[in-house]
Amino acid sequence: MKKYNIGLVDDHLLFAEGIGNMLTGKPELTISFITSSVTEMFELLKHESVDILLLDINMPPFNGRDLIPRLKMLYPNMKIMILTMYQPMDIGLDIKAFKGDAYVLKISGKQILEEAFSHLMNQQNYIDPNIVIPEANTDTSKQKVKLTKREIEIVRLIVSGKTTKDIAQELFLSELTIKTHRKNISEKMDSKGLADLIAKTKDIIQ
Repeated sequence: MKKYNIGLVDDHLLFAEGIGNMLTGKPELTISFITSSVTEMFELLKHESVDILLLDINMPPFNGRDLIPRLKMLYPNMKIMILTMYQPMDIGLDIKAFKGDAYVLKISGKQILEEAFSHLMNQQNYIDPNIVIPEANTDTSKQKVKLTKREIEIVRLIVSGKTTKDIAQELFLSELTIKTHRKNISEKMDSKGLADLIAKTKDIIQ
């Protein structure tokens, strides 16, 4: 079995350590280092062999997106997975122009992260299915609300009468993740309750 060395870089060290603990149970993965500093990351990469680097997009005073070209130049064989709380459009990034190898949202949970690793280990890029890709439309006043595939899936389950706990169990996600999705859906749809949400999403979920 091929072993893959992993580096984790996140300005929230507790989060990075949590991901590291989760990955430690994977026999095909070995944690090379965990750091909250980009400067320390570059020093560690001089001495540590890393196959897959998990990098937050927001690493003050650096921008993770701007670090990717430099990392690719220095370590062309290293896969870079952005692991972030930000949708690409929230930071002005066109996901079609993304230069990394995987883009994963922190809200998506363990299953999506494992899918991303599987793709990278098979030399395939990976884009989180929960990412919103805006429809091309020059008239912003006519742009429709865009739900992600995951959000549409959750709305369908809500409409079918499933509780937050039921949905979490069915999708193998935490209840906190489902609650966050529901909050985001309500804000996007500007819904005032379940009946209003059903009315506003009936065309989307058909």
